[in-house]
Amino acid sequence: MNRAFIFGHWILTLLCGPIILTLKSYLTNSNTKNVLGFLEVYPIMVIVGLIFSIPTYVLFFFVFELIKDKNIKTIYIKAFFIFIVVIGIWVTTNMISGTLWSDIAISYSLTSIALGLILKSNFISPLQS
Repeated sequence: MNRAFIFGHWILTLLCGPIILTLKSYLTNSNTKNVLGFLEVYPIMVIVGLIFSIPTYVLFFFVFELIKDKNIKTIYIKAFFIFIVVIGIWVTTNMISGTLWSDIAISYSLTSIALGLILKSNFISPLQS
């Protein structure tokens, strides 16, 4: 796994998470006013998401630096990465609380899992180089 995967996953999760949240809201309410209101708050949601996600990604960067020279299969590293991010999402949104915290956690978690599975990690084991 490389840093490009981590940054790509982070940025795409921040950009797509609010979209998934809005789609879920639209499908349950079918109110176009909600979608138009989303366009107004989307930049704010991305910025707030960035701020609140920093601790989770700092933790992962620290763990990544510790294990990058170990002989661990990429699939296990990706699974562990997704696990850390999803736990971080749930802990952070639970601490924020509010009426939408579970919806936010679900939308960002689904986005994180999907992106983690789709994105290529380009990890090269030290034994392979």
